[in-house]
This record gives sequence, structure tokens and C-alpha cells, in this order.
Amino acid sequence: YDGEDDFVGVDTAPLYIVFVEAGARIGYRWESANDVPNPCEVNWLDPEPGRESSEYEKYIRELRQIEERVYLYQGFHEPPSEEEFNRLALELYGD
Repeated sequence: YDGEDDFVGVDTAPLYIVFVEAGARIGYRWESANDVPNPCEVNWLDPEPGRESSEYEKYIRELRQIEERVYLYQGFHEPPSEEEFNRLALELYGD
């Protein structure tokens, strides 16, 4: 076995870690390794800025852009198991 799958599509593994930034806040998430990244939820490394912070509006704007890209792995902060992935893909794409 050479390590390559016969089928590599939009939502296939392997997943890798990508750092993300929203305002001054830093985090990481898992994304699929293909032309259309399919990310998991963000694991934040620091707290959300306070509403009174001068960076808060920028943070919220960039956070929304980050969250809009999460669809298949919504609710997952780490890659799903193979069984979970198959269930998610079936729910999203059908047979």
C-alpha cells in the first residue's frame, strides 16, 4: 500500500492543522488537505476580547468569516472518526 487513497475528494482526509487569527485572537483548527479546505471548529488559544476592547469589532467580523467556512465538521474541534465522517458525508451528500 503506497499511502494514497483511490478516491480523493473535497471532504477526504488527511487533515492538517492550520493557525487562524481573528483580530488579535489566535487559534488553530484541522482542515482537509485538498483544493477546497473543509475545516473543523477553531480551538482558541487565548480568551475572546472584551466587548469594550478597541479590537472587538474587528474580531467579530473576522470570526464570522472563519465560522462561515465550517459546514461538514460543524461541532467538531478535532477530526472525526472514520465512522463519524461516513455518517456526516452521508447526511450531507446522500448515497
